[in-house]
This record gives sequence, structure tokens and C-alpha cells, in this order.
Amino acid sequence: MIITQENLVNLIAAKEDIDAAVVRNILKSAESVVFDYLSSTTPAENTIVKIMDGLSLECNYIPEKEIHTYDDIICKPKIWVKPKITRYYNRKLNGYFNKR
Repeated sequence: MIITQENLVNLIAAKEDIDAAVVRNILKSAESVVFDYLSSTTPAENTIVKIMDGLSLECNYIPEKEIHTYDDIICKPKIWVKPKITRYYNRKLNGYFNKR
């Protein structure tokens, strides 16, 4: 099953009884804010954006490096983002806490 952003927009709009365009604008604004924070990652400081309880994005700065193989390759510096899901959230998804 694939749930698209448009599906989420419509579900949230229906659940909260607001216009879908308002939800769409809020999500676009949130995406812009998250992108700004992640793109401002520096070599001295990593960035962690907690999207919601149990789900976060960890951003690391990877400096320029040289790889010596048949040719000398220079890899440009880049920002690398990894999604993280907490153990608690994973257990909650699997119903671990409902059994107790």
C-alpha cells in the first residue's frame, strides 16, 4: 500500500474539518522549514529534526575527500540525511504495549 501526500492531506482535512488547501499550505511550509534546517548543517554541528514523536531526521556533514583508485577522484562535501525511528515507536506499531 502506498499512501501519498495528497492522501494524507485529504485525510487530515476530513478529520480536522478544514479545507484541504490549508492543510496543503501547512505541509509545504513545514517542508520548507525542515529543508532549511537540514541544509544549514555544518561540519561542526550535526542537525536533528524531530518530525513527530518517534520519527526524526538526522543530518550529518560529510567533508570533501579524495579517493585514490586508478584515477584520483575528489568527492565534494555533502550533507547526508538518515531517517530514525525510535524503538518505542516501533514497539507501539507492533502492538507491544497493548499486550501489557
